[in-house]
Amino acid sequence: MGKAEETRQNIIEKAAVIFNKNGFQRTSMSTLTKALGLTKGAIYGHFADKDELAVASFRYSVRKVYERILEQLQSHKGALDKLRALAKCFLAFFEEYGETGGCPILNTAVDSDDAHPQLLQEVRQALTLWEGNILELVDLGKNTGEIRSDADADSFAANFIALIEGGILLAKTLGDRKYLESSVAAINLLIEQMLVGTE
Repeated sequence: MGKAEETRQNIIEKAAVIFNKNGFQRTSMSTLTKALGLTKGAIYGHFADKDELAVASFRYSVRKVYERILEQLQSHKGALDKLRALAKCFLAFFEEYGETGGCPILNTAVDSDDAHPQLLQEVRQALTLWEGNILELVDLGKNTGEIRSDADADSFAANFIALIEGGILLAKTLGDRKYLESSVAAINLLIEQMLVGTE
């Protein structure tokens, strides 16, 4: 990685936390220059505008979470084990989320809805990818005989995401991880309902 690429990446990594904590609307260029220790010209030397930096920062934040999840799932075998581990990941990340402002998907979705179409589109793509990964695991479970062939994968994936994001919202807002723990427990009940032999 060259010096310019290294500087650009450093800007993205630091700006990602700022955007995630403050939101796009409340993050001014002066906020960024002060936090990054750079001039506007230095930032604009790597990004066309605040929008481009915000999108790059969001993509970085989501990729970082995705990579952490993949690390957590590597040691787990089978679709059911991976689905349970996937839900549990968010409990493991909860304290870390607190330090970086919370879930980037949730934060950016709320911040960009009706206000920033480009960021909203990025959120939709991240959610679609997440949903697709869950659907793949359910399909894998069906193929290996772990999950009933008539299990509603679409409904499960939608509920999985809604429970996790809702749990994170409540836990962070009310300062108590029990809400996220309840969401994970509810997901595990949904998984149990898909098991072969529970028709």
